[in-house]
This record gives sequence, C-alpha cells and structure tokens, in this order.
Amino acid sequence: MFTLTLVTPEKKMLTDVDVEEVVVPAFKGELTILPGHAPLMSTLGIGVLRYRVKGSSAFQSAAISWGYCEVNPRGVNILAETAEATDELDRERIEAARKKADEMLRSGKLTVDEIVKYQRKLRRAEIRLGMLNKH
Repeated sequence: MFTLTLVTPEKKMLTDVDVEEVVVPAFKGELTILPGHAPLMSTLGIGVLRYRVKGSSAFQSAAISWGYCEVNPRGVNILAETAEATDELDRERIEAARKKADEMLRSGKLTVDEIVKYQRKLRRAEIRLGMLNKH
C-alpha cells in the first residue's frame, strides 16, 4: 500500500489516501514519487502538488506553499504551511492578493525582507490562479 497524507497547521487535507503517483513541488524542482521510491526528506517550495488516486487515471491537485515532504516505505507525508484544493480557491481574493503584491513590489519602498515576502505572495497567487484557469 502506498498512501498520501497532507496536513497544514490548520487542517488535515488528506489522510492515508491510497495513491499510485505523487508529484511534489520540491524546493529545487518537481519530484515524482512512485511506489518503491527510496526514503527521503525534502523541503517544499510554492507550487502545485499533484497526485493520482489508486485506480484513477486523472490527477488531483492542491496549491501548497512551503513545508516538508517525507517519503517512507508506506508512502508520502506532507506538512505544508498552506494547502488548498481547487474548489477552495476564491478567484477574487487571489486576484486582489496578486494585485497588492505586484503594487508593493513596484513601489520601490521595500526592504529586502519585504521584497522576499511580496515575491512569495505574488508566486503563491500565480500558482493558485493557474490552478483555477486549468479547471
């Protein structure tokens, strides 16, 4: 059995779901995990987690940001700062967040830490909008 568990500090999004394949946005690029994968730990970036439930040919997805991925003989455990399925996304809220982040980055009045913060917010909004546009 190969399972996927996805949790955030606020919710358990998936718990021991039988899967055939998981694609995670690792910090340095996408990582595809199949049954029998070698054990590993990886940090995650901002991106789309895709997974294929056992017996299905279609991928399901969730927008995630930051966290950790553990692969063990039983499956994949993901602890993410945030995770949202497509049906949880609010286009108006995301577009407002994207606009604000873009405006702040263009203002020229930010510290280095603030630039990094708003770059992350902009990336997160773009990932979420991309998920909405595919559905």
